[in-house]
Amino acid sequence: MPRPVDRPLALSARLALAAAAAALTLGACAQSTPPPAPAPSPDSYGAGISFDAKAVDKDLQVPVYPGATPLIENKDDKSGVTMSLWGGMFGMHVSAGKFQSGDDVDSVARYYRKALARYGALLDCGDPKVARGKPKDGGGMTCEDDKPEPGGQLYKVGQSKNFRVVSIKPLKDGTTQIGIARVEFR
Repeated sequence: MPRPVDRPLALSARLALAAAAAALTLGACAQSTPPPAPAPSPDSYGAGISFDAKAVDKDLQVPVYPGATPLIENKDDKSGVTMSLWGGMFGMHVSAGKFQSGDDVDSVARYYRKALARYGALLDCGDPKVARGKPKDGGGMTCEDDKPEPGGQLYKVGQSKNFRVVSIKPLKDGTTQIGIARVEFR
């Protein structure tokens, strides 16, 4: 039975799954480190995919909460993913990671409200007054229909083609789960 996906990261997860399917199809051609790109010529067309089963600060472009550790829920799970897919004028980059902290949700939420503010106007998707509906192309972010899990927080910041999402929720063992995603399209 498939494991349920965290709703706040559902968009990122769907994008990652689509790209992962493409990666598996192209798997026979995959290399662990992509070769250097040839110099473009006016008659050339380039395409590619890269996939890494981890996500670190530089990939996420959001700091990981101090002292948080990667969250691996079962032996076959990974704590993150970084993936890029490009071809011609199209490009997509997705990085997502799950982390765990011994600090409470409120402390983690305070940290991320401040950390995300440098990327633009922060959307608190738990606020009933926040913008909803689909974001307009090139326009500001909205929360769409996303809401935080009970007892948690969900923040978004950026534009519709370049944004970051942080989901914070309490776990049954008293720790806090932190989900971070960065999505960029061109």
